Amino acid sequence: MSTTQLPAAVAPAPPKPGNTIGRLTGLTLFSPVRSRWLPVAKAAFFLGKFVPLAQKHILQFDFIHFVRWTHVRQLPDGQRLKRAHLFFESNFDGPWQHYIDAFAYIIPRDIRFVWGRGLNFPGPPPAEPLKAWIGENSMEGGTYYSAYPWASTRMCKQSLAVEDALAELVKASESMSPEQFKAAYERFLTEQQRNL
Repeated sequence: MSTTQLPAAVAPAPPKPGNTIGRLTGLTLFSPVRSRWLPVAKAAFFLGKFVPLAQKHILQFDFIHFVRWTHVRQLPDGQRLKRAHLFFESNFDGPWQHYIDAFAYIIPRDIRFVWGRGLNFPGPPPAEPLKAWIGENSMEGGTYYSAYPWASTRMCKQSLAVEDALAELVKASESMSPEQFKAAYERFLTEQQRNL
């Protein structure tokens, strides 16, 4: 009978703390809003759905997968809050500190508009007081779905660009000679190199 020992099973690494999955980080904030500011904020959020310029500011960051703001007066259990709260959810590529740096220095006016009438909000820039405020007001999120947790938004966009270009090549190849296809395929590889 052999006394050879099998190697001990390696215990799985503990999950990372916080709201992370793959490359993504989730950020959830729940912060009170001053009552007299609430009608202005609600009107701005409503108009922001239809005004492309308002959307452009947030859409310029290609590391954001999802972002949503909601004003809450009543909790799911029926409890009514004394003052409205701004419920903010987002998930994005990388750590939340980098996300806040981008917001604080690139769109500080937008950030001040959205949260600036909240209690104890430190208007950016600089980013460090804002990060401290977010650390105090953030919470563990529930769950969120990500089809590609290991792919950044940039990687997803590049994959879609390659897929579209390949579909065009396949369609065009139906009427090409082998020499023409070779030239078209090499052109495809050259043009799509940045996306591969």
